[in-house]
Amino acid sequence: MLIILLVLISASIFYYCDIDHGLAPLPGKLVATVYFRGTPPDNTEGIYLVVMPKFPPHAINELYMSPNSLPIDKDTVVTEMDLPFDHYEAVSLWWYSTETKSNLADILALPLDAGNYLLPLSFDITEENPVDTVELFANWGRVDRDAAIEGTIYFNGPFPENTLATAVAAYKYKPEENVHYLVWLKSIDFSIDSNPYHYRLPLRHGNVDYLAVFWLPEKANLTDFRTLGFYQDPNNPEQPGKISIGDNETVSGIDIYADWTAANP
Repeated sequence: MLIILLVLISASIFYYCDIDHGLAPLPGKLVATVYFRGTPPDNTEGIYLVVMPKFPPHAINELYMSPNSLPIDKDTVVTEMDLPFDHYEAVSLWWYSTETKSNLADILALPLDAGNYLLPLSFDITEENPVDTVELFANWGRVDRDAAIEGTIYFNGPFPENTLATAVAAYKYKPEENVHYLVWLKSIDFSIDSNPYHYRLPLRHGNVDYLAVFWLPEKANLTDFRTLGFYQDPNNPEQPGKISIGDNETVSGIDIYADWTAANP
């Protein structure tokens, strides 16, 4: 599942801003033009350009990341990143908060290729084409989390000893394809560590069609995340419940029952 690998990588990405990809000058370059819409939230620490040779990436040291934040007080920013000759499967903008660790929901922009099943837009830096360009459109509203959902997650037993990560995530729509777990993600918290667990998930006001709990065991493939449960429709428990959240509203009592039998630990 796409979400899983990115959740774990995004949890620590900003602790590795100065990754050493070698001392030799890099022969290629990506020129990115970023168009911002709206106003950055008050808790904005910065915004960073991230390039991925592989998507999803397999390890932190595969990522190329701008060492400094882009300016956040301009509508349009042009930035450059030196890169080696290679094929790159994704480029994105990551938002970083002064209050919380960055996570998957903090991807502010990720261009998708409409001609390639909506996979991330790829590009090539080669001797014949040493400089490439990309446009990124960043809406600050995506990370302006002016509302919240809260409730309690009830597990039908203790956490397995081989637990690596447990998360609760809210989606604008119910994901049907791998890329949807990224594109439709509104907010995620992967610090679930007790039973029961009271969560409060900050997010942008609007609709949430899918709210679920995920679990990953230690020493498993990073694609082996299991869905333990989801918020159920009170009138039709077999279907996900839909939630409408107003501006500056906190919706309470959104409880989720998580079943460890889905984990097969």
